[in-house]
Amino acid sequence: MSLTRVLAAGAVVVAALSISGCSSSRPGPSAAPSSTTSSAPPASTSSAVTDGAHDAEAQAVALIPTYLETIDALYVDPSQSLDDLYQVAVAPEATAEATAIGTFRAQGYRQDGRSQLVTTSTGKVDLTNEPSATPSPVLPSVVVTACVDVSRVEATDATGNSVVSPDRPRYLVEQLTVVNINYPDAASWRVSQAPNTQAQSCDE
Repeated sequence: MSLTRVLAAGAVVVAALSISGCSSSRPGPSAAPSSTTSSAPPASTSSAVTDGAHDAEAQAVALIPTYLETIDALYVDPSQSLDDLYQVAVAPEATAEATAIGTFRAQGYRQDGRSQLVTTSTGKVDLTNEPSATPSPVLPSVVVTACVDVSRVEATDATGNSVVSPDRPRYLVEQLTVVNINYPDAASWRVSQAPNTQAQSCDE
């Protein structure tokens, strides 16, 4: 599960939860024992898998700016429906964000300013697609590391006083797990986990 994005020190209390990725191992094709037989898949199959992984990476990365903009908008505008979360996220991330934003709003806090995406990089890609698997579905996933500048994000309480620590680090480094809920539909990528750490630079 995820750790909700930290917008203001002390503003939102959430539990730090560990991330657990899906296994990318799959049984390979069987072959009769032979000293000259390779277990590698045919070149055409390998090429298709590579192309699929590249497409998945590009599509997952393309979601990140929209995800960040949606989260910011929900903090900035308390009248915006939390249902908008489900356009960019699924459980457990959507549930964690909805809880955090609801708490933020209930306390009378307001956000001013928006976060800025600085860099993204991709890690593990797993295109296993078993939506009917039990006890939980296995969906194609891409891990994306995003460095986000939050220096322009300000949060105030109901009296207008800042609730942001003056020594808050400038950046958040988020490790997002992005899954496709209707693979291979390119528009069906959603963030399922988004643990983050505060950092003084994107290189940390």
